[in-house]
Amino acid sequence: MGSRRIFRYVISVGIAVAVFLAGAFSQGLFHETNRTDFFGTLSDCFLFPAVLLGGIGALSWIAQTGTFDMLGYGFSVIFGRMIHPGKIAESYYEYKVRKGEEQSGWLKHFLVVGLICFAASIVCLIFYELL
Repeated sequence: MGSRRIFRYVISVGIAVAVFLAGAFSQGLFHETNRTDFFGTLSDCFLFPAVLLGGIGALSWIAQTGTFDMLGYGFSVIFGRMIHPGKIAESYYEYKVRKGEEQSGWLKHFLVVGLICFAASIVCLIFYELL
């Protein structure tokens, strides 16, 4: 793994930890005395970064496949005509070619960290149900 890829994962884990801690403090995780309630709250705290990071990663993967291109093209034409009424809008084909050249990839590291947080949430939920 390259240093740039490792840096991306470190940033993703840092965001997940920050969201986890924000959820832990808001849910009162560190004041739980009952083990069952502790694992339930811990499961919720892992679920917050799982949904946030996993959702961003999944949406970026979907967007990279071109699913949102027609929607983006429509908004660019609408707002382009509002801002520059006399300018002729580019065709959809030209828009797709330009977007294909500008694509930088999808946020795989967000999806991976989100799935790991989701797995941790499921494990904590299992402990919650068993205790």
